[in-house]
Amino acid sequence: MTILAPASPLIGSAASKADYRTIVYLALLSFAAAWFLAWPIWRAQFLIEIWPTEAWNGYFQDAAAGGLPLYPAADGLVSNNYPPLSFYAIGFLGKGLGIDNLFVGRAVSMIALLAIAIEIFLAVRVLVGGRAGAAIGALWYVAIMARNQTTYVGADDPQLAGEAIMGAGLVWFLLRCRAGRSPVPALLLMVVAGFWKHNMIAIPVTAIAWLFMSRSRYAVRATIISGTACLTGFALCVLVWPDFLPSLLANRQYALSNLIGNIGHLQWPALALLIWGGWAIDDRASDAAKFTTLHVCFSLAACILQWFGHGVAGNAEFDLFLALGIGVGVAFTRIETTWVAKRIGARHSRDLMIAALLIRLIASDRQETALLVFSGDFRSSIYVNQRNVMNEAAQVAAMPGDVACANKVVCRLAGKPFVADEFKLEELVLTGKGTEADVASMLGARRISSFANTGLAGADASLFRWWRRNP
Repeated sequence: MTILAPASPLIGSAASKADYRTIVYLALLSFAAAWFLAWPIWRAQFLIEIWPTEAWNGYFQDAAAGGLPLYPAADGLVSNNYPPLSFYAIGFLGKGLGIDNLFVGRAVSMIALLAIAIEIFLAVRVLVGGRAGAAIGALWYVAIMARNQTTYVGADDPQLAGEAIMGAGLVWFLLRCRAGRSPVPALLLMVVAGFWKHNMIAIPVTAIAWLFMSRSRYAVRATIISGTACLTGFALCVLVWPDFLPSLLANRQYALSNLIGNIGHLQWPALALLIWGGWAIDDRASDAAKFTTLHVCFSLAACILQWFGHGVAGNAEFDLFLALGIGVGVAFTRIETTWVAKRIGARHSRDLMIAALLIRLIASDRQETALLVFSGDFRSSIYVNQRNVMNEAAQVAAMPGDVACANKVVCRLAGKPFVADEFKLEELVLTGKGTEADVASMLGARRISSFANTGLAGADASLFRWWRRNP
């Protein structure tokens, strides 16, 4: 793979106008990224449940750092269907720093988001050269993730850190391919990423497919070595944790209705997909178009397939957002090859591209950062939620025996062990392997009390409703 030749340099006033436009593009996207990041950054300081898996991850991070079993027995009421590396990394980091794993995981999530943006920048540079397009793709990625994935950005969840490791493998892969060197080290890093979080399949599949598509002399050897490393990792996990495989293959309901319920989420990356697709068709002979076509298509397919599973949320889209961050960058850089640019010019095409991406970012009634700035009630609702968590934790701590909390942050703060996983119990019912009466019986047999937590008080992110209340 080679870096494609950059467009012919501009001279005189044309170059000045191009530089001015680029500065404006970068300034606008930088502001959008910073604006939308303000909400998850501010929220991360509070002891509240951002997403139901936060305390779930926290419990297993505690277990890993404490040398306790990481994969519960299959006949228990708790399951762990994630690979082990993230639990050990966050658990030991929190233990070493003396900081609650919940907040360590949140910080790692934010760092990972920025790391992925850097990786997008580097990937675009390898594919098509130039800095402006690379920065555009990176900034769009940060903005769209901070805007649309607020339940993961700044939350204690391993997905973003896993994507950062996988993204590093992708950049390393591209660099080694460009240099004509073996991609095996990069593929092995992707294997490591898979044992951090297991649903990130688009990048390694793209890499292997590219090796065969480009008729690389390393294709067969690299595939065998990386595949063997993956199988060896699974074997080691099974040897260390006998319940690893049954936990990873936990009960889950699969249905078309689950896909239909999630498909609307694609409205957020749809515009970037359209922009990239238009360029990829017009520049289809280039290596950059061929590679990103593999990457985007595998990412979209993986997202849709995962959405057939019940309980799969926005993290199924993360591969797609990363791929489109690269796609936006290469499309911006090579926009002069498009049908539109040949009719209205590359400069006006880039104007339209940036304007459309910015409009899509702000075109929503859900505006947490705006409410954070203008609404005292919205800000105070987070403090109220935190007080509720602390008050309820005191109540749960006073309850005798084991307790199952709807908000697991409360039970964890109260020092109660993790004894009932609502996801596992819900999937038992949905898959027909149990009934609600069976679940109640299992909880009763283990003398597990239930605690119904207070809902989020006043955390309404609708800008329109706030405006109507405050004319």
